[in-house]
Amino acid sequence: MSAQHEDPEATAADPALTAYAAVAADYDTIVEDPYLLRWVTFYRKLIERYGPAGKRLLDAGCGTGRGTLALRDRLGFTVTGCDLSPEMIEAARAKPAAAGTRFVVADLREMPDLGTFDVVTCMGEPLAYLSGAELAAAFAGLGRQLADGGVVVFDMTTLGSFRRDYAVTKVVDRDGRFDVWRGGPVPAGPDAVVDVTHDYFARTGDTTWRRVSSRHRYHHHSDATVRGQLAAGGLRLIAAHGVEGRKLTGIPDEDVCRKILYVAGKQSE
Repeated sequence: MSAQHEDPEATAADPALTAYAAVAADYDTIVEDPYLLRWVTFYRKLIERYGPAGKRLLDAGCGTGRGTLALRDRLGFTVTGCDLSPEMIEAARAKPAAAGTRFVVADLREMPDLGTFDVVTCMGEPLAYLSGAELAAAFAGLGRQLADGGVVVFDMTTLGSFRRDYAVTKVVDRDGRFDVWRGGPVPAGPDAVVDVTHDYFARTGDTTWRRVSSRHRYHHHSDATVRGQLAAGGLRLIAAHGVEGRKLTGIPDEDVCRKILYVAGKQSE
């Protein structure tokens, strides 16, 4: 088997930028999320329960914009998407469904003023690329975008999911495409870091394959860390819910749940 390599530059300054520069053009093919609308439904339920009456939403860490556009269509909000990666934003803007929707490049750690929003979302893995010390800056930046009474809704991957899904090796064969995930080490406790190497192979001929490689450094953020960094970033916790299968629960269990979804608002003056 021969391969065409598309490895990122080893000298790139930011690991997340490097990873997504490598995969942006293929991202929507590589990451086929059959549960996207389920996640959007979870977010919609929390926004409807805890959010204000306004209709302006910022989706931070939006990637190629699939979740942003789904939130727009399901909630009827005016949406803006932002992401660290220029390549991912370019892919979002190129979607026919994105016409008229604003997508901008922005770093969670140094959020610019993008406007005033009733709801700010951060769906999926964006916050997992940040260290614990960077979370407070991210939360402060997201909070600065909020209108009075607005909410920030975001999710965190649990320690159980890190052990089951991140610190493992997985090979998936999907109709002429192969995905190879190699992760580790298995977290011994909370607030651990797991390195995942992802190789994506797509057949280009009888004996040739195209390979896209990326490396992802994921940080687990325990519930205690999240609560502490929210406070440090000037936000107050409103609610925390676990995700078990198809349902939201009132018990955010780090071992059993796949994710914990948080709702936060500005601290009282």
